[in-house]
Amino acid sequence: MAASLMAGCQPAPPQPEAPRVITAERAARSVVPDPEAQACAGCHPKETAAWQESQHAHANRMISSAQDGSAFTPPRSLRHGSFTTQLSQQGDRFEIRQTGPDGKTLVHVPEAVIGITPLRQYLVPFPGGRLQAVDMAFDPRSNEWFNTFGAENRMPHEWGFWTNRSMNWNSQCAFCHMTDFRKNYDPKSDTYASTWKAMGISCAQCHVSVRPATSTQCPVSRPPETRNLTSHLDNCASCHSRREQMAEDYRPGDPFLDHFRPVLADQATTFYPDGQIRDEDFEYNSFMTSRMGHKGITCLDCHDPHSYQLKLPVQGNALCLSCHLAPGQKQATLIDPLTHSRHALTNAGSSCVECHMSHTTYMQRDARRDHGFTSPDPLLTQELGIPNACNKCHADKSTEWSIGWVQQWYGDKMDQRRARHRARVIARAQAGDATQLSNLVSMARSEEIVAWRATLLALMRPWAEEPAVRAMLMESLAHEHPLVRSTAITALNGTPGAYDAIKPLRKDASRLVRLDATWATLNAMENDPASHQELVAYLNTVCDQPAGALRQGQRALAEERTAQAEEWMRKAATWDASAVPHYLLGRVLHRNGKMSEAESALRAAADYDPTNAEYPYTLALLYGEMNQPENVLRELQKTVTLDPAFGRAWYNLGLAHAAANRLDEAAAALIKAESLLPQSAEVPYALATVHHRAGQPQAARAAAGRALIIDPGYGPARQMLGSGPAPREPDKE
Repeated sequence: MAASLMAGCQPAPPQPEAPRVITAERAARSVVPDPEAQACAGCHPKETAAWQESQHAHANRMISSAQDGSAFTPPRSLRHGSFTTQLSQQGDRFEIRQTGPDGKTLVHVPEAVIGITPLRQYLVPFPGGRLQAVDMAFDPRSNEWFNTFGAENRMPHEWGFWTNRSMNWNSQCAFCHMTDFRKNYDPKSDTYASTWKAMGISCAQCHVSVRPATSTQCPVSRPPETRNLTSHLDNCASCHSRREQMAEDYRPGDPFLDHFRPVLADQATTFYPDGQIRDEDFEYNSFMTSRMGHKGITCLDCHDPHSYQLKLPVQGNALCLSCHLAPGQKQATLIDPLTHSRHALTNAGSSCVECHMSHTTYMQRDARRDHGFTSPDPLLTQELGIPNACNKCHADKSTEWSIGWVQQWYGDKMDQRRARHRARVIARAQAGDATQLSNLVSMARSEEIVAWRATLLALMRPWAEEPAVRAMLMESLAHEHPLVRSTAITALNGTPGAYDAIKPLRKDASRLVRLDATWATLNAMENDPASHQELVAYLNTVCDQPAGALRQGQRALAEERTAQAEEWMRKAATWDASAVPHYLLGRVLHRNGKMSEAESALRAAADYDPTNAEYPYTLALLYGEMNQPENVLRELQKTVTLDPAFGRAWYNLGLAHAAANRLDEAAAALIKAESLLPQSAEVPYALATVHHRAGQPQAARAAAGRALIIDPGYGPARQMLGSGPAPREPDKE
């Protein structure tokens, strides 16, 4: 039975200055363990003692003078970007006063705390049952406050500002900081009625009670015979991963991919091309790409599950060598530390974790080690800007210096490493280099590590209609692992002929695959109540964030509910002042005939992301419908300047010039379009009409002839070359 909602999650009063007193009862709840944990302690005192000192036990608690007084006393004031923040304690009440660039000061009263060390984030109640994580955090080690965004100057209208949905505790934090958390979001009222069993990560988060605890019965998670290493790993991954939560019914022992969608290494903002973490991944995503993960190593091989501490120290490589120096342990490669590291055993260069688990600091204070267990490769630093552990340690040396030593030690062996080849292929594919298609396909087919295979498939999406790529993706629909099947569905989604191949996967054993298959076939969906119900449940789970609202809008469009689609797109654009929500809003407003509003939304998208050629192109098409030819020309010119390979934009630019009787400019644009769209008969035909109007019959006939070579049945070109009626003007798109 979930606990009732604590006072801190109730709607805040209209005036932020209104006092909110921390009562003795509520303060007590921050330090007293939940009843089930107390029951566990009777039989498991050692495990309980270890847990009580862990990060898990302190993951979330109520604020208290005893634990937090030193953070607010004496009063402090910090300047960050456009804001000044003052922190103080007034009796039993803590205050966070923030003055913005408009000169207005808002007083926030924190009621709960996330974390213990190296940082603590304070939670402030907001209307609608929301708690928000303040951007200022406290480091108890140095007794100082700092801004978690670093040098960023986030503003109140941005999704990433701390009062907005990026820092909403109910949606973004609570599942991994509370026991048995349910956010219980109501889309109609945009409110939360969140519940949980206990604050922090208590016993029940890893051990689900299958029967009430009594003097003779222990609340175990699963009978021993059903527990396995995979379930342990999946349970850890439910929090220690960068992922999307697809459902709220997760229980320990459930398959990870039935409830979560992990971020793959194709995401260049999160991973470097070799798999090293660029942004926070919470360990598991990089671990999925590692050879250790592939060989069956789990979190519990290195970490104590109750204290969260390492089972052996990393000093002297004791932990790593417990497998790599002992024959037969976990099928690990035997390693001689001195020979392997090429560094004296007293040197930092001999440390396994420094070479293979270099750390990156997040939120300004939180140093996380990379769990991809990559090997340093300075040559990839030179080629692709990928960091390497050699130069992280030898910061005073050049990349060339490190390359020289690696070459001296390993010679050509480094160039034979799959990891180096894969990183190059991924980097080039991310840059849109179509010459990598054969490498992508061959590498994916031979890749044994599931996460890497899925990553390579994801990178094929822009070329999904190419025969070799299509064959690989179709083949992958039947792969044994659901992550591969899911990625193949996503890559094939929307391509010709994919529907019939994807449709059977609506009945897949994995919820991740079922959802992706249902989404991919949504536009042509037969009556399938079970699939539809599961999809609706998923969309309702994620629709409190902009991306989820956009998906709700897209679903509504597929079901011809255009008014609801507009409503959801407006929500997303309101919640996230960025390009994509405004672009999609503009598209649905256009569909609903609201041309002026569509123009405003599309203009906002282009302003938010002035590098994306799709936005001025869509604006140009809209202006064409609004009969604004000069605006059409302006936006199309922007488009081809941003993307000189945008064939359809060149085609429409040619038509726009022709409509304005700029025949030379029209011919030049259409010649460019023809070179970029060699399979389109309409482009040379359009050029033929321009030559015809310019009094160049020979050139016109030649262009019409090229159209017929592409499509022998293309009627307008036949008419131009025959004795039929005068040729018609080509269609704009």
